[in-house]
Amino acid sequence: MRPFWTVLRFLAGGIAAGGVAPAQEPLNPPAPLVAVTGGPSAGGEAVAVAAAQRAQTLGLPGVAADLFRRARDSAGVDRDRLSLALATALLDSGQPEEAEKVLNEITGPRGSAWQLRAGLAAAQLRRFEAARAAAAQVRETELSPGDLPWHWFLQGELMLAQTSEFSRANEFFRKAEEAARTELSRARFQLAAEMLRLRMSAPRDADLKAMRENYEKLQGTPIGYGFAQNYAVALEAAGQKGQAVAFLQGVLVALPRRERIWWDRLRLLLGLIGDKSRNGAGRNALGQLLETGSDPLLQRQALQILAAESGAEPERLHFRTLLTRLIDLQPDHPIKENLLLFRAQLVLGEQLFAAAEEDANALLKQFPLSPLRAHALGILTQSAWEQRRYRLAADFAQKTRTELRALAAAAPADGPAVESANRRAQAVLGVLEAEAWFRAGLAAGDRSDFRSAADAYGAVLRERPAELPVGRVGALMLQRVLAEIRAGSKEVGRILDELARDPAFDLENRWQAEWSLARSLQLQGTEGVREAYSRVNQLLAAGEAAGAGLRPELRARMAWLQARLSFDSGDLARTLELVENLLGQGGGIAPALRAEIASTAILLRARAEFALGREAGALETLKRLRAEYPTSDAAASSFLVESEHFAEQEKIDEARTRLIQLTDNPAFRTSEYVPYALFRLATLAERLGRPENLEEAYRRAEELVKHPSAAGQVDLIFAARMKQGNLLRKRNDFAAAQRIYEYLVNTYPLRPDVVLAQLALAECHNAQSAARDPAATGSAHAESAQLIFEQLRDRVDAPSDVRVEAGYNLGLLLVRRGKPEEAVVVWSRDVVLPFLEKETRPFESDAKRPYWLARTLRDLGDLLEKLGRIEEAKAAYQLLLEKRLPNGEAVARARLEQLGVLGPRR
Repeated sequence: MRPFWTVLRFLAGGIAAGGVAPAQEPLNPPAPLVAVTGGPSAGGEAVAVAAAQRAQTLGLPGVAADLFRRARDSAGVDRDRLSLALATALLDSGQPEEAEKVLNEITGPRGSAWQLRAGLAAAQLRRFEAARAAAAQVRETELSPGDLPWHWFLQGELMLAQTSEFSRANEFFRKAEEAARTELSRARFQLAAEMLRLRMSAPRDADLKAMRENYEKLQGTPIGYGFAQNYAVALEAAGQKGQAVAFLQGVLVALPRRERIWWDRLRLLLGLIGDKSRNGAGRNALGQLLETGSDPLLQRQALQILAAESGAEPERLHFRTLLTRLIDLQPDHPIKENLLLFRAQLVLGEQLFAAAEEDANALLKQFPLSPLRAHALGILTQSAWEQRRYRLAADFAQKTRTELRALAAAAPADGPAVESANRRAQAVLGVLEAEAWFRAGLAAGDRSDFRSAADAYGAVLRERPAELPVGRVGALMLQRVLAEIRAGSKEVGRILDELARDPAFDLENRWQAEWSLARSLQLQGTEGVREAYSRVNQLLAAGEAAGAGLRPELRARMAWLQARLSFDSGDLARTLELVENLLGQGGGIAPALRAEIASTAILLRARAEFALGREAGALETLKRLRAEYPTSDAAASSFLVESEHFAEQEKIDEARTRLIQLTDNPAFRTSEYVPYALFRLATLAERLGRPENLEEAYRRAEELVKHPSAAGQVDLIFAARMKQGNLLRKRNDFAAAQRIYEYLVNTYPLRPDVVLAQLALAECHNAQSAARDPAATGSAHAESAQLIFEQLRDRVDAPSDVRVEAGYNLGLLLVRRGKPEEAVVVWSRDVVLPFLEKETRPFESDAKRPYWLARTLRDLGDLLEKLGRIEEAKAAYQLLLEKRLPNGEAVARARLEQLGVLGPRR
């Protein structure tokens, strides 16, 4: 029965150091009153850590160390566990000094896992007394299954250092191999033992002479080959690498092929000692062993060495070529499943996703009982994740969980440590599956994906093992709530209340969940705001009735949310009362949070006073805010609030002055509110409409794009560039506007609103074609405009407003190009029929398509009249009249009267 625990390090990672998925976008927008922290999401962290673990499992410790370091430095939780993993990789790659530094940085308990690594580091540094002291504190029962082989390896190393007897040390090395048990891990520990043997104390000249004589006496016999091996090892230990390599090459030339055991062993030794660069003696020997050897275990060792030595481009290309040749052999190579796995890893690191998936699928199909199945599924998971094919990543993560469960059921006697590792691995996979579904929902906007994500998060939380870090559990609870919200669940409040009873739901994540629920309710309109307001009121009242209630920091945040919701619900007098309560609240919360709550509460008071028509009081409140909290975000935001107030009263100069006070204030030079102020300045200047105002608007938008604080605000930058293009169109500079829209289309091809830039680009081409070639018969601009209009008309993922406007403009262009019959088809079949006659839903309050539908029907009726199709023209005008589209009723009635359908109105 095959054990399964060594496949737990499986999810992903490439042989090349660059084989880690690029960072994914943040899962959720930040909530207020929470410090913004960086780092990957739970799913992203799982993929990154698994990349490092896979590199370690496949015998690539240098790559693993680099990946573990990056994962640890960006981790939000579980840093000590990642530090232990980093120390392991550093030890495995021969960097004991670095490993000790990492171990000494760990602040948590220094149990058996820590002591084991400390002993290994000390032994590598030849400080054997310190190594023995650390080893004595290791309790075998406390070690994870991944640590057990290292425990026995350390015992063997200490025995070898004490007695110099390989026979006694070999007993422990064999235990290390048995603890590993799978072929890949066993090969790794055999290699480690060989490397340890090579670096033991250097022999004396007399020893070398005796070994040489023993070999020469028994040359050509199995015992003689054993002496040859020992002599080569001794030469290497004495620093005579060149002589060792030459000696082994001479022995191998005369070695009969019938001596298959020694043919393999001596080539492996030459591979360990010799040069492993392109065409080096060591690399050639390993290639020969891998290609024509007879011992699969030694071939796996050769494979691992070649993989570890194939980081540079020439060696990597040579290694890939060798793998391909061996995989294509007929009959199959004895370790073909390993070859497929390593090539999949190699090409995944080069982001050749299709090739990686082909090899992983071949492994699964050709070796259905292979212990490497979980590795292959991990490659498929990683490949899908890196390509942002999240539904597929979720599916493969679920399949890998199933594989682990099957392996666990098949090996029930492997002990509690193995069970613990399996539970943790399954939980990590569950997190990855849930996040993949969540990201799929973000990408596609499909509620069913969020439903799957919510169910997956729920399953992880129900089955969560004790090994799952507590700091991660609260974040998963938050994600469960967010998934339920996006799935449109009516049970979010109840689910959130149930989760709140779990001590693992920490304050920060609980607050973000409450904030997110409130925001989702607010987006549902007036009734949603009232429901959110009612929920917060009930929570705070229940806390007071219960005596202890909410923890102080959560209570303060909820009280702040209560005040904000009272404002949003129009209960302005209550808002002023709640703000006073906030400002008078007692201690129990951190000073920074208290200051942020107070400053934003004062700003809320000013907004309520403005809404109540108390301008003088509001202005005085804002003055107080800027005096008491002069560098706060609320103070910066106050200029925007005051400017908006004056703009609503058409006091444009006053509004602009407040914005300039913000943009020119040195205290807010790096504030994220400055780009918004610049955007508002551009909007107000555009609103004035004079040529010099349009120039100023363009300049302000350019300042926004180049402002340091706008670097991460992609939405704002996109909007600013769109505004610049629109300003240029107002000035009839269509060529310059075209360049801006082309930049947006090429730079942000995946943004949902890039269709707005595409529509504007088509209109620029259309305008230029009309100016240069009124008939638009052979204009390149006309061709481009028509192509883009057609694409937008047919894009089912584009907003209806965009598709209708594109369809209207396409019809106009076809008329201008002398194709009126085609224009009739476009307007009637592609615009009016789907978006008006068959549409059953009412228009949104801010919808633009009623205007474009009215224009379409007017122009369609006029065109049909010109074509002599009077009855169809009457139908178009009649539909325009019936639907009561804006600015259409009067025109439709007039045309119908002229056509004799309606009598004159009295």
